[in-house]
Amino acid sequence: MFCSIEDCGRRVYSRDLCEIHYRRLLRNGDPDVVKTKPGQKTCAVHGCRKKVDARGLCHGHYQRLMRGSELTDEAPLSRRKFDPKCSVESCGRPTSAKGLCKTHLTRLQKYGDVRAEVPIIPKVGYHMNHGYRIVSVPAELRHLTNGAPQEAEHRLIMAIELDRPLRPDESVHHKNGNKLDNRACNLELWSRYQPRGQRIEDKVAFAREILNRYGDGEAGT
Repeated sequence: MFCSIEDCGRRVYSRDLCEIHYRRLLRNGDPDVVKTKPGQKTCAVHGCRKKVDARGLCHGHYQRLMRGSELTDEAPLSRRKFDPKCSVESCGRPTSAKGLCKTHLTRLQKYGDVRAEVPIIPKVGYHMNHGYRIVSVPAELRHLTNGAPQEAEHRLIMAIELDRPLRPDESVHHKNGNKLDNRACNLELWSRYQPRGQRIEDKVAFAREILNRYGDGEAGT
């Protein structure tokens, strides 16, 4: 998590504050107050007692100036007031910064979007097996793995997309060949099942079985 002081951006050290602002709180009783030395200039904004950082302004008011915000004492620098839970609907994970949990914040920084439609699969305790990531399955998703507590991540993602467990003769193919790229858009459902014979009636029966199974358009993403 990040310091709750506006425009700080440092990691939390104690009491929702970074180490610098936490030390100021202990020394001055206010994490925003910086005691100035005799002759040292303070911020030009009326009522602000912080030392000058640039253009006659403290760091916080200088950042506001760069954003085009008002520099008045009616809009004092204040601590961030984010909801303790991620702002992405149905997420519920603790806020890290900008009102988002760590995963959605990382997605925003990487893709420019939180990608709320992509499920978050806990990776605590995961391990690798033949190049695939094996993850722990949350209890609420185990109906999609027939009760198994662990599953290959790409198969679990596909099961979530289809809202059903995968059949034993079904596999999940990575379109770009990267076994660790388990985005739903990179996965497609494959069937390994083949008819035993090559007689016409066998092929017709196989075709009917495939249509009955996947005729509703259930073919992955």
